[in-house]
Amino acid sequence: MTTKLTNFPNGITTGGGNQRHTLAGVESMFIASFDPTSSTQILLGTLPIGAIPYDVISFGGGTGGTNPTVDIGTAGTTDGFANELAANLIRGAVSTTTGGTLLGTQLTAPTPVYGKVGASAATGGTTKVGIRYIVLPV
Repeated sequence: MTTKLTNFPNGITTGGGNQRHTLAGVESMFIASFDPTSSTQILLGTLPIGAIPYDVISFGGGTGGTNPTVDIGTAGTTDGFANELAANLIRGAVSTTTGGTLLGTQLTAPTPVYGKVGASAATGGTTKVGIRYIVLPV
């Protein structure tokens, strides 16, 4: 079965134009899974130019350890999107105050997103996370 992909080279927005409606971005989320025991950053995906990440959701999957956590960020700021996000439970970074310093910042270049073990390591499993963002013109 072939996976179909739709590309919008100029992005997607709603409103604006001749109708004088308020311009709004489109909400998106990419989902990735990774080994929550890895101390080496694992590439999860890349956020596009103009993205404003606003939350990271853990769907759990990490096993073992005592309250295992993961960090989600960039190569330069390893916990920039989520610091000590639960690896074994369904949790949101914003609702649990683990949101990183890069949340709410509009990205001016394509930005690779990485995941790695947090301060409290899982001993196994696969953690699934979703990075929620909107895209607006830069």
